[in-house]
Amino acid sequence: MNLKNNKKGVLRGSFTIQSKILAVCLSLALGITMVSLILSYYTEINSYRKIAESYLTQYIRFADQNFDNMIGEARKISLSIAVSNDMIYPILNNELTSEVSYDRFLQKKRITNFLSGLMTQKEYIADIMIVTRNGSVYQASQDLIVRKDLQEEDIQIALRSERAGIIYDRKKNSVIYCWPIYYKNEIKATGMINLKYDFLVDAYNMEPLRTSTVIITIPEDTVFYSNRGDEKETAHILQMIGKKEKDTGYIKINGEKQYYIRNKSGTGFMSISVLIPYRVLSKDAEKLKLKFIIIGFCAAAAAVICSVFLSRKLCRNLKQLSNNMEEIRQGNMEVRVSVQTRDEIGILADTFNRMMDQIAKLMIEIKEKEIVKKEAEQKFLDAQIEPHFLYNSINSIQYVAHMRGEEEIERVAIALSELFRSVLSNKREFITLWEEKEYIDNYILIERFKYTRDFSLIWDVEEELWAYQIPKLLLQPIVENALIHGIADKEEGVINIKVYRDENAVVVKILDNGKGIARNRLQELQEGIYKNKKSRFRRVGISNVFERIKLLFGEEYGGNIYSYQNTFTCIELTLPLYVEQYL
Repeated sequence: MNLKNNKKGVLRGSFTIQSKILAVCLSLALGITMVSLILSYYTEINSYRKIAESYLTQYIRFADQNFDNMIGEARKISLSIAVSNDMIYPILNNELTSEVSYDRFLQKKRITNFLSGLMTQKEYIADIMIVTRNGSVYQASQDLIVRKDLQEEDIQIALRSERAGIIYDRKKNSVIYCWPIYYKNEIKATGMINLKYDFLVDAYNMEPLRTSTVIITIPEDTVFYSNRGDEKETAHILQMIGKKEKDTGYIKINGEKQYYIRNKSGTGFMSISVLIPYRVLSKDAEKLKLKFIIIGFCAAAAAVICSVFLSRKLCRNLKQLSNNMEEIRQGNMEVRVSVQTRDEIGILADTFNRMMDQIAKLMIEIKEKEIVKKEAEQKFLDAQIEPHFLYNSINSIQYVAHMRGEEEIERVAIALSELFRSVLSNKREFITLWEEKEYIDNYILIERFKYTRDFSLIWDVEEELWAYQIPKLLLQPIVENALIHGIADKEEGVINIKVYRDENAVVVKILDNGKGIARNRLQELQEGIYKNKKSRFRRVGISNVFERIKLLFGEEYGGNIYSYQNTFTCIELTLPLYVEQYL
């Protein structure tokens, strides 16, 4: 239960690999989708705007062309009248006399019909007139022109004009195209074409420009047409546009972004300035935005679905590996991962299975070593046959020897009693090298009583190593073996115990100058077969000492035997320099 809760706590505090892959996939997919949509959106918006700009520019040019065509037609009519000498000159001659006759009536009628013919199918022309210096009026329409009408300001300006041009009366919205008519190098009459103002500006009032500001100016910056009622605002707009170098572009008027178009008519008679609000150019943006939002939503949904599918597929084997590891974490060491893919997860699963097989093998080895260790410890404990009874018996022997004056027996009994006391009272598994020396010295004192030949025990130890911790009674079996099988039958036998540091290890050598070991016997000992059973100390053989070291410190530590028959035997032990971590 604790393991499950712990796992849940770990998952709450961190993201799983699947969630990370999902997050990365979503981020990339959504990021690319959003960037693409935004770029496409603004590209489309710019495209729509440019199309609108182009369309409106073309329409304005069309309207200008239409205006120019009407003015051009008026000029053509004036030229037609000017070159019709047979029609015009007679009335100019008649102007020299005031005689009223039937011929003059017919002549006037012929002129009227001629002018009417020129005006046919020209809806933008209200009237065509010829006014002589004597005040005679010849006109195409049926509207009667009286002398009072000739006093109008625009008519008077036209009559005084010495060149062809357009007269515009802003108050009446009257547009007159006039030209002088010469006879014998003198101005004898004035031709006038009265243009319909509404027809001239009608093209600028149609749908494409109804939401725009249109201002038409004629020479001397006179405002010919403006759909803005405020004259000051109109003047301000003309001033702002006039500062621009380009004929098209963007400008801010009263804080609103607008697209301006400035165009001069082909005839040079007028200039047009148009302001189109940016929102008008971008009116399709909202529809386009909605379309892109729907596309973005669908793309995002597809990205989420694909990301979830891919992340699950990618992490399926990894999740299985994680679940199998959790089972092992809960104690099921028999679990193995069954992933057949040849990718990194498959390699990881195969490595994991190999590792678990190795762990299982190591666990078996550890169990076997534990059994061996327990057997060795049991044998050591079995060797202590009623130790307290023996200890008390030895004390009794010591007391009797003392009472009878047997000093040598008393010394041996004291040494043996001290050895038993030390072993029984010291429950620690590790003791100092100095304490081990005391055990061995007591043992040697006891053995000297048994042997008739004298022998020596020499300690060669680096001073700081006397406090070095070693397993209790580690050296005693080796010293016992050297004494019994090495120097027991030798005169002046020597056992030399040397302890020194060698890099990160402590080396202990027990060397004797005894009879040595035959080669085949040495091989048996090196294989761990040889075991001595002569005493309770000898029951723990040399091979057991080596095995004990490996069990305590690991396979890199242990011992070795070197010997040459009839010359020497050396038992070498290798121990870790720092044993605190094993205590």
